[in-house]
Amino acid sequence: MGAPEWPRLRDDLTALHRAALAAADPAAAVSRRLVLEGGTLRAAEHALPLAADARVWLVAFGKASPGMARAALERLGGRVAGGVISHPHRAEPGDDWPAAVRRFGAGHPIPDAGSIAAGAAVLDLLAGTRPDDLVLVLVSGGGSALLEALRPGVSLDDLQGLTAAMQHGGADIVELNTVRRALSRLKGGGLARLAHPARVVALLLSDVMGDRPEAIASGPTVPSPTGPAEALAALERRGLDALFPAVAGALRAAAAEPTPAEAGTAVHAIVGSNRLAAEALEAEARALGFRTLLLSEYLQGEAREAGRVVGGMARTVREIGSPLAPPACLLLGGETTVTVRGRGRGGRNQELALGAALALEGCPRSAVFSFATDGIEGPTDAAGAVVTGETIGRARALGLSPAQTLEDNDCEPFFRTLGDLWVTGPSGTNVNDLTVALVYP
Repeated sequence: MGAPEWPRLRDDLTALHRAALAAADPAAAVSRRLVLEGGTLRAAEHALPLAADARVWLVAFGKASPGMARAALERLGGRVAGGVISHPHRAEPGDDWPAAVRRFGAGHPIPDAGSIAAGAAVLDLLAGTRPDDLVLVLVSGGGSALLEALRPGVSLDDLQGLTAAMQHGGADIVELNTVRRALSRLKGGGLARLAHPARVVALLLSDVMGDRPEAIASGPTVPSPTGPAEALAALERRGLDALFPAVAGALRAAAAEPTPAEAGTAVHAIVGSNRLAAEALEAEARALGFRTLLLSEYLQGEAREAGRVVGGMARTVREIGSPLAPPACLLLGGETTVTVRGRGRGGRNQELALGAALALEGCPRSAVFSFATDGIEGPTDAAGAVVTGETIGRARALGLSPAQTLEDNDCEPFFRTLGDLWVTGPSGTNVNDLTVALVYP
């Protein structure tokens, strides 16, 4: 293949996006790692014997739950006695499911009544398990919001208000999940404890930097590394304990309780991740003729500032050929945050892209593309946005103000006017975000 050509930018970005999502396909990820051979269930590197009368229960929650659950049902056939699937409202999985598998649409990123209903159904299912049963837990990003059973004294209104306040205040996923785990009966190993005496195996599609099982959907099958005291401290740091007194009271009461004994046997396997998606995108970029460098899987911090850094790196490639000479593809994975101060519409990848556009202004044949692998971010229908060295000039010619757009957190109308939103609809998977800088010859 010849050298990449600037007029093919959109085609190249489409190919890179497609390669990343194919590597994060939830059904393929489960199918590769789940096999039933006679009386043995092989889940990744784990071999679990199943007696003839042992029942397999399915619990799937997260943005990728429909795809993961379908693959598991295909692999396990009639061995599945029943189950619960909780998915985002806008990711309707259809009606062709076994009658014993209950499905719930639930809220994301703010939990809702569907999240509570799904949690109650899981509690009912776990209450009837036997020692020879096996609970197959399929976990993907978004699961923290989509499945919930709250501690006594905490209402859904409390949880919704607190979640929104922390997200708008710029809390990252680690801090948010510290609080979520402490307020939940299912998170922080709670699901595994409640499944006792049954065995538990969890397949995880990771949306967490570092692929830490305790952080993915708040670790429903993994002992929590933090407790109510740390959660209360997180609220106090942000001044939220006074705004949510019922939550603070529940955390203080929980902190005074003995640490719950761990029960049950849970094993885990990561079946998909940001790294796998990034490596697939990088391989596609090489096939397109780019020199490539995977810079980090830990891109985090304030989105607009991260964007300025990425845009600056692309400019450095253009001007001095470092760290790669064009044609170059710089790739980062992770998840940034947005501190919401305005009342506009947008998302972290859109703010990152606008920050990059400011750093790239006037830089020829250079682009930054940032997208959420789940296909949706914030209150918008976009996965992210694409910017070039021409973006800021085009915007100002149309009377748009990049600075005011960032001040108002209003990137979605800005990029929609320019035609530079990346709109795909829900992808059915979630392995965090990917950011790509392309510099053409």
